[in-house]
Amino acid sequence: MIIFHIRRLYFKIAKLNNWILLLSTLCLVAFSSVFVHAIEPKEFPTVFDGLWWTLTTMSTVGYGDYAPKTTEGRIYAMFLFVVGIGLLGVIIGKFLDLFSVMRNRRERGLLDYKGTNHIIIIGWSQKAYFAIREILSRNSKHKIVLVDEIESNPCSENGVVYVQGPPALDETLLRANITQAKAVLIFSDDKIQRSTLADGKTLLIATTVERLNSSAHSTAEILDESHLKNFTAVHVDSYILSQQSISKMAVEKIGL
Repeated sequence: MIIFHIRRLYFKIAKLNNWILLLSTLCLVAFSSVFVHAIEPKEFPTVFDGLWWTLTTMSTVGYGDYAPKTTEGRIYAMFLFVVGIGLLGVIIGKFLDLFSVMRNRRERGLLDYKGTNHIIIIGWSQKAYFAIREILSRNSKHKIVLVDEIESNPCSENGVVYVQGPPALDETLLRANITQAKAVLIFSDDKIQRSTLADGKTLLIATTVERLNSSAHSTAEILDESHLKNFTAVHVDSYILSQQSISKMAVEKIGL
């Protein structure tokens, strides 16, 4: 019966707001440090000694260098065993959950990129992969942000940050910190079979990039040379028409 009530108590504690939980734990530690010093000044000469005992008890380390001798002190120690250890365990569990959630959001490209002077690569494909490798082979310190609509980061290269979302939308590019980027590479969407539609999507993305950051060096891949005239109104620094060595050419276009 007692175990049942303790479990119910832990479940209620786990549902508390994180800040309330943290504040409650700090208050418990502070109160316990002062209280045990007050009721057993011989065993705990200073408040710091009480703090040391409280933390070693709550963390289940229990060095044994300090221990309450009076009945009151031992009763409070039993209370601290039940409540304090459980409270600390819940906090540790919540922090681990938070790290797990953050890692999952990072892998899914749901976090905003805060860096500056980076290179944005739009559109994941084998060409984009080779472009990333080409950039990093020239300077491994380059910061790269990959933008695509895939559910999770498709690139295994270290240092490549993924941002998920439609690349033609302001919201997606702003999450990739487009305003602080130094270069943008726009690759044609391989999933679109018709060159007219693929180049149309590239044009839409290039227009958004130009509007948000006209100073960034932009390079766009175009499948059909006859579509070049449609890009005259958009300030794109360079175009790539050839399918051969396209990744290397794209990197060379931005002057790396």
